[in-house]
Amino acid sequence: MTAGLIAVRSFPAFLLVGAATALADAVERGARGALIAGAIPADQRVHTRAYLRATTNVGISVGAVLGGFAIAADTRTGYVALILAAAVASLAAAVVLIRLPRIAPVAAPTHGPRLIALRDRPFLAFTLLDGLMSMHFSLLNIALPLWIAGHTRAPAWMISALMLINTVLVVLLQVRAARGAATVPGAARAARRAGVAIALACVLFAVSGALPPVGAIGLLACGSLAHVTGELWHSAAGWGISFGLAPADAQGQYQGAYGMGYELGKMLAPVVVTSLALGWGVPGWLLLGGLFLLLGALVPPVVRWAARTRPTTPAAEPVNV
Repeated sequence: MTAGLIAVRSFPAFLLVGAATALADAVERGARGALIAGAIPADQRVHTRAYLRATTNVGISVGAVLGGFAIAADTRTGYVALILAAAVASLAAAVVLIRLPRIAPVAAPTHGPRLIALRDRPFLAFTLLDGLMSMHFSLLNIALPLWIAGHTRAPAWMISALMLINTVLVVLLQVRAARGAATVPGAARAARRAGVAIALACVLFAVSGALPPVGAIGLLACGSLAHVTGELWHSAAGWGISFGLAPADAQGQYQGAYGMGYELGKMLAPVVVTSLALGWGVPGWLLLGGLFLLLGALVPPVVRWAARTRPTTPAAEPVNV
């Protein structure tokens, strides 16, 4: 599908290829979670996801550099080469996955509904909360660059600097931030901390608009640090809870349901964060902060509700990192 971009000559064709790519990406998320659940011991799953996210950010950094070269060249040959490189990288990843040992399936009950994840109301409630919380990713990618450029006195290079800070810290600290999130209660506490950190980031971003350049730079940097801290905790929390609440025989569908929340947040985020942060200014940033604070605070009681609906809650010792 990536290679299909080369043949695109119109917006409808681009939309078709983009939709197919997004669908494949969503399916891959659920399959990846099920693969990790089947191949990795329970007490190492969050640890493994943390390593994968760190290495993914290394790949994103390399891709951003290559993309920068292609944009600088601004030729069809450069763009085609970039697309083909991405397609080859995807094929290489597929070859690696094919060579993995076969995972034995876990026997499912012979009675009862098959799609139990869609009937698990506490888990779906968590999925909704986590999906709405994931809107914070668009703060850094969409709202903050526009805020810096149009509503602060900070130089434009701060946009790239904050992106770089985020990527580097995810690579360096995601594994460490996942410590303690391998248990469901620990992951729920991490989600609550994530809400606090992201809310603090929103406050700092809001105040940066009223300061001179040096002050704006300082607050934006502090806000970025608070945001990436919340991002690290939020990611680890989602993995720990989604793995921990899923029955052993239904990890695949639970991981797929968990991915639905992320896709919902990704769909809503551009409208929500730009309407509030840019349309309302400081009050909008504060409202966003209050929303993330509330979402994080709601995760622990929802997780306790989910635990009460299960005969036993899978538990694991915290990962030593």
